[in-house]
Amino acid sequence: MEQKQESTVRNLSHGGSDDASVLQRHLVSEANAALRKGALAALMPAVTGATVIPVLMWAGLIQGMHVPVLFCLLCIVSCSALYLLARRERVHGWRAWAVLLPFVSLPTVFFLMSHALMPSGAATFIAGPISHLYFVTLAVAGFLFDFRLSAVASVVAAVSYQGCFLLARNGLRTISAPDPMLVQEFTSTSINSFKSLMIFFGGITLAALAVVTRRLVERVLREERQKNLLSRLFGQYVSEEVKERLLKDPHAQSGERKEVVVLFSDLRGFTEYSETAAPEEIVERLNAYFDAMVGAITEHGGIIDKFIGDAVMATFGGLVPLENPSASALEAAQQMRQRLHALNTRWWREGRTAFDTGIGLHVGEVVLGAIGSEQRKDFTVIGDAVNTASRVESLTKQYGHPILVTSALYSRLPAALQARCRALGTAQVKGRRAALELYGLPDAHSAPEVRGGEEAPHPRDTLVT
Repeated sequence: MEQKQESTVRNLSHGGSDDASVLQRHLVSEANAALRKGALAALMPAVTGATVIPVLMWAGLIQGMHVPVLFCLLCIVSCSALYLLARRERVHGWRAWAVLLPFVSLPTVFFLMSHALMPSGAATFIAGPISHLYFVTLAVAGFLFDFRLSAVASVVAAVSYQGCFLLARNGLRTISAPDPMLVQEFTSTSINSFKSLMIFFGGITLAALAVVTRRLVERVLREERQKNLLSRLFGQYVSEEVKERLLKDPHAQSGERKEVVVLFSDLRGFTEYSETAAPEEIVERLNAYFDAMVGAITEHGGIIDKFIGDAVMATFGGLVPLENPSASALEAAQQMRQRLHALNTRWWREGRTAFDTGIGLHVGEVVLGAIGSEQRKDFTVIGDAVNTASRVESLTKQYGHPILVTSALYSRLPAALQARCRALGTAQVKGRRAALELYGLPDAHSAPEVRGGEEAPHPRDTLVT
């Protein structure tokens, strides 16, 4: 049973068999979101070129730049199409290769257009700024976080540039200058081969960055998935410290046997009260009550296991190590009574009925873990200790003590807390053969509160039962 629970919780913690597909979907979404920004960034220089170049030609500052203008328009169309595809999250799988490899080849298209339309062919613009556009297109391809795609794109860009240079070589050889080094810079195959290598290694660098970014995104997505899982298992009433510990130690969620303190708290007479009260008032008062009780429990290291109607079940010492879980639980119970007293004082002043509670505490071995069906699981504890704590809570009204603890818990208390407890003898509870030895903790707020010459009655005096 423990192995099965551990396997179940591990599947939940790491996403189970569906984790890869879910993670891939999130990764595709994040990659396409990044690709949209990359497409917009690449669109800016294309729009600028399509706007500024005609103005400069009209002003007579440059001439014969019709091919670059056409190329800028082509880039605008390409970047816009890439943006729209990424917006629909269609750039993934084989589509990513089919879309981004041609996109990386845009500078090559420009050089081929020049070779077909310009008198000097590809040599007209091969040494200009368009060759640097390879780095821009490779950067955009890197936004998809795919190392293989980026690496292949780097090879395509480098080989394409080298091929375009070979097309332009004859035209480049017509260039003359007094400085032979300057001529060599334009015409040397070796030097331009180094340019191809720079394009290749620049793309590989971007591919490596894509890998690092992908791992970071995957880690963030996994952590977010685990946090969502913890929120589903524990709800909003578990401290961030507990969640962080569970994220760092997934084995803490595994089904395992542990000794924990179980606390049960139940409102007295709430059923009768709810029969006559307005639903809105019931919800408002219950929320205020639960907020107060949860605060008292979590401040002492406890974890809310569940709410059962108007009852609260909590555990101490299961997930978060405590120096003395029994002492922490009893101190939390006392603070719960203090906070209830403060709530009752406020409600009494508003003319509302006061509430009273019973709290039962027991310590024992339980099975702790994520338990439930494949569709829905709750992180909880099960075992005899849970049933016993519930039975003890039900005895509080009979014994006249709002807080009852068993001898098992009493024996683990420090002397100062033991001195505050009162031995009540033994009691037989349903589901147990052996009688329980019980101890009661007197209410710290038994004295009435005085306001304006009137005494604020104790909850037991105003409670409708």
